[in-house]
Amino acid sequence: MGRFISAAVLRDLAKSDKNIVLEEDSVLTPSAKDLAKELGLTIIKGRQEIIGRSVSAQKQKEVTQKPVKSEPVILKDDLKAAVQKILGEVLKPACENPKATHVKGETIVVQPFPEAPPGQKVGLLDVIDSRVGNLACGFMTFDHSRLPWFLNYDEVDYIIEGDFVLEVEGNVFHAKAGDVVYIPKGSQVVFSSPTFCKVFYATYPANWADFCE
Repeated sequence: MGRFISAAVLRDLAKSDKNIVLEEDSVLTPSAKDLAKELGLTIIKGRQEIIGRSVSAQKQKEVTQKPVKSEPVILKDDLKAAVQKILGEVLKPACENPKATHVKGETIVVQPFPEAPPGQKVGLLDVIDSRVGNLACGFMTFDHSRLPWFLNYDEVDYIIEGDFVLEVEGNVFHAKAGDVVYIPKGSQVVFSSPTFCKVFYATYPANWADFCE
């Protein structure tokens, strides 16, 4: 099967000349044939006229020598394959082989968060990450500090101790030990504590750091 020529491609070619020369194995779509008749185009495959008005042998020679520039036509199957490939990448799990994992409390040491603004005492540690699961979790601490942040992932926070403040979309949530906070993907937030607080968090997907701007 030759290359399909759509009405859109044919209309673009007709901007420069009413005589259109195509490759021998080109195939016009039904709408392209109708457009050729409507515009009075002369469609020539090599040196053979197939649609429109007649031209002289000399004119055929002239238009045959002109290069034809056209955009490729994306077929339905090609588009479907492209969409499936994109979805496969987007929906690809963070962890190819998730496994049950036990993290002992005595091994957990929250580290200073390097992305915190200067002078802000913010700690963070992932205890479960994309190496073992599709859902990550860990601990955050805020010592009289603030952390502006954009979440391009979903997050749930459980306050273990202290006073936790979350500012999101014009709302301010004051949470205390035992409270749970959910933050949807796409939220611009500010985490903070007027004193000291420790928070357990869970995020989806597990590779949340890959989506940080």
